[in-house]
Amino acid sequence: MPAVVETNNSSTPPPPLPPKDVRVISRTPTHPQQTATKPVAIPRQEDIDEKATMTPLGYFGYSIPAEPTLLLASSPPRSPPRVQLKGRVELSPRVTLTPEERAKRRLHVQRMREREEEEALREEQERQAQRRWQKEEQERRELEDEARRKVILQEQLRQAAARKEKEEKEAQAAEEKRLLEIRQRKETEHERRLQYTRELEQWRHEQVQRVESQSSEKEEERRRSVEERRVRIARINDQVLQEGTNAALCGWVTIQTPDSLAWKRRYFKFDLAHAQMSLFRNQRELTRTVDVVSLDGRVDSFNEWYEGFEELEAIPHSFAVKFIDGQSWLMYADTEEEKDTLLVLLSEAAGVIL
Repeated sequence: MPAVVETNNSSTPPPPLPPKDVRVISRTPTHPQQTATKPVAIPRQEDIDEKATMTPLGYFGYSIPAEPTLLLASSPPRSPPRVQLKGRVELSPRVTLTPEERAKRRLHVQRMREREEEEALREEQERQAQRRWQKEEQERRELEDEARRKVILQEQLRQAAARKEKEEKEAQAAEEKRLLEIRQRKETEHERRLQYTRELEQWRHEQVQRVESQSSEKEEERRRSVEERRVRIARINDQVLQEGTNAALCGWVTIQTPDSLAWKRRYFKFDLAHAQMSLFRNQRELTRTVDVVSLDGRVDSFNEWYEGFEELEAIPHSFAVKFIDGQSWLMYADTEEEKDTLLVLLSEAAGVIL
């Protein structure tokens, strides 16, 4: 049965005060439209302990979070319904607690608070420990990563150093090989040059020997030829001077003068009294003289081809008449005897001893 409270003065004690965070409407409103100025905090269902005890002051045994969430009415506050108080008012049942029960409840609430504080402290310690562990784990991973990077870097440096050392060794070996090849090539070239020099020296020596041999042979032949020519010239000289005929003073000769490069065949005739040699085209035109050469005091010497006239070497029975003015006439006869006769006549006319 709901308790009935008298509105007039009675001996029943007044109801207990509500909690501090809850504001209720005044018992005797002064204005019919007066409402609460602060919204009522409504605990959530998950925050209420199933074993909590219902009291006129509210629920006991639910935990309030560190930052309680208040469910506020989304609509504007409404004024409570007006109640006409008559002689009796029906109130919610009120349980009368003894001092021991209140003390027990306060102790229970205090212990719950202590447990909550301990739980919060334990959770905070766990969070701090978790943070420290995470930080240490992060530092450990960073150290491991750094150590791994150092190991990788050292390995890369080692490989680079080994590769560089290998390349340097290969380059040094290649350079040594190149220098060895150059040295061997130089030695081979030097040996080849020495061999060529030795062969050339041997060839030169052989050539000198052959030239000397030929020279000695030619010299001997020349000496014999000169002796024979002197004998012939002496004999021809005696014949010419003893006979003194025109036939002995005439003949054929081929001449090349400094004024012409062509060889010209001429018929000659000597006049020993006047030391002259007359040249004709042929023996039938003795009245038409081509040239008259005066020989007295003009001739320097008579020379063979080996006496500075090598161009006459290939021409048989040839010789050169060198004049005092530096000019030289080249001549050759048809036979060696005619050559000797011509030389005798020239020497007699020019006054030069053969």
